[in-house]
Amino acid sequence: MKRANRLGIAFLALLALLTALALAGELEHDWLGFPTEHLVVHFWRGGANPGRFEQVDGLNPYLQLLARGAQRLEEDFRLVAGFLGLDYDPATLGRVYVFIYPDLESYQEASGCLICAASVGGFIAPLWDEEVAAGVRHHEISPLVVYLTLASPARVILHEFTHVLDFSLIDNRPPTFLLEGLADYTSYRLDEVPDEWELDRADQFVALFAAERGFDLYADYFVNSGYWKFTYEVGTSFIRFLVDRDKGGWERFLSFYSSLHLPTDRTTLDRLFQEHYGADLATLEAEWRAHLAKVEITANARALYDFRMDQVLIRYIFLRPLFKDPDQAEALFEEARHLHQGVLDLEAAEALRAYLKLGNLTIDPERAARAWAYAQYLRSYVYSYHRDRPELVQEFSKGYTELGQHYTRGEWSEFLRLYWELIDRYVTWRV
Repeated sequence: MKRANRLGIAFLALLALLTALALAGELEHDWLGFPTEHLVVHFWRGGANPGRFEQVDGLNPYLQLLARGAQRLEEDFRLVAGFLGLDYDPATLGRVYVFIYPDLESYQEASGCLICAASVGGFIAPLWDEEVAAGVRHHEISPLVVYLTLASPARVILHEFTHVLDFSLIDNRPPTFLLEGLADYTSYRLDEVPDEWELDRADQFVALFAAERGFDLYADYFVNSGYWKFTYEVGTSFIRFLVDRDKGGWERFLSFYSSLHLPTDRTTLDRLFQEHYGADLATLEAEWRAHLAKVEITANARALYDFRMDQVLIRYIFLRPLFKDPDQAEALFEEARHLHQGVLDLEAAEALRAYLKLGNLTIDPERAARAWAYAQYLRSYVYSYHRDRPELVQEFSKGYTELGQHYTRGEWSEFLRLYWELIDRYVTWRV
């Protein structure tokens, strides 16, 4: 099942945002909302208070462009619902609010998810008011909200819509790797670009990670059901294997997925696998690993794997408040993170990596305040991704405490150096 190739939301939204400045007298609110059957899609017009929004009728020709973009997102939502075999009834579940931020940084800082490119969650504080609360209570508005940016590609939109439908209509408690794997697998199957290379890349990443570090599928991904190294790729690869293993594999997997209710013991999990696949987890995992052992590793996948293991993009995000030249840093980041027809630009990747040096950073009280706020997310990152290394987490905790002392005492030079050292040491998957 494929979508026709078409323009994404970015073109329509950018055009409308550029012209919306001329509509200041006509439109006073910062968010312009366009209702569809299942959604209310909000574009950010800009302004000091991103919590004020209203629905508009789209009669202005520029607003008609935005309304058209909202309708295309509605089509995406229906496409995902059909693929999952789910019927979302807005009369009982409420319309889903979608908020589209102008850029990645504004979204990340507003949502508090510094390492996310998009997300599904509740209403963040500026967007929650009595009117919204009443709408949620009366099931006119879904409590689930989708946050995107103008740069969100089609696969990200499809991924987040999968989460909305999953959370709303599938009564289960799956492990995170299957939850994210389902969203990625769905988005790759429905996206307008060829999806096999995305699925092949997931297999290659998992094969490389298994060879370099090794992992236990049950202990690392079922029992420790949180975000860890290659959570998305392990889920995508395992789902693809299960779907391709048997006739009717997609429907069989959805039935299995719907039956998962964590936490569960190994015996119960094996019983569920036996009921759906005629084999226990150990047998299926052995088959899956045998498949991975035969996967051909391309040069591009190897380069992308190394780039991910080194967490270069995440390092940039944590250093974002401190660059002397933020525009140059942002340009290097954007060039490095955008794949060109699925291929990593090695020169751009290396240029960004080389730029993340202490000499390119600066400090003052305002920058320090932002960096200290980012440090809270840095701590969560370390606790999540290095949970298998308790001695490393303990080591980081000492440094984090010292960082807070430097901040409290206004020792900016010491704060800057230690903040950079913590990122250089711990924001990597290779320690």
